[in-house]
Amino acid sequence: MTYASSQYQKQSGSYLSSREVEIMAFRHVNMLLTQASDHEAKVAALAANLKLWSLLSLSVERVDCPLPPVLRDDLIKVGSWSMRYSNSAFNAPKDLQPLIDINNDMIEGLVAAPVPQNVAPTMAGAYSTAPTRSSLELVG
Repeated sequence: MTYASSQYQKQSGSYLSSREVEIMAFRHVNMLLTQASDHEAKVAALAANLKLWSLLSLSVERVDCPLPPVLRDDLIKVGSWSMRYSNSAFNAPKDLQPLIDINNDMIEGLVAAPVPQNVAPTMAGAYSTAPTRSSLELVG
C-alpha cells in the first residue's frame, strides 16, 4: 500500500473496500473530465486520468497481482491506450468522451457482482482465491 492510500485509509476509516476506493477514483476522474470546460481544467483532468491509469498499470504488472493473466493483459492494454490518448489530448482539440467511456466501463466492471466461488472446474484456475486487494494497495 502506498503512503497516500494508507493515509486515505486512516482518514476514511476501514469501512470502504478496496473496490469502492477504486470506483471512487474512477468516478472522480470522470467528473473532472466531464467538467473540463477550459484548457486549464482539461489539463488537470487529463493529468488525473494519467495518474490513475499509471497507478493501475503499475499494480497489475506486479508479480504478486492476484488477477488472472488474461485480465492483467487486458488492463495493461486498455491502460496504455488511455494514457496515450490522454497524452495526445493535452495540446490537441481531442474529445474526452472516449476516456470517460473507458473509465465508465471500468466502474461497471468494479460494481459488478464478484465471481461466484463455485465456478466450473475448467474455470477454477482463472480466478484467484487470494484475498481481494486493491490495485492501489499493490503499488506500495
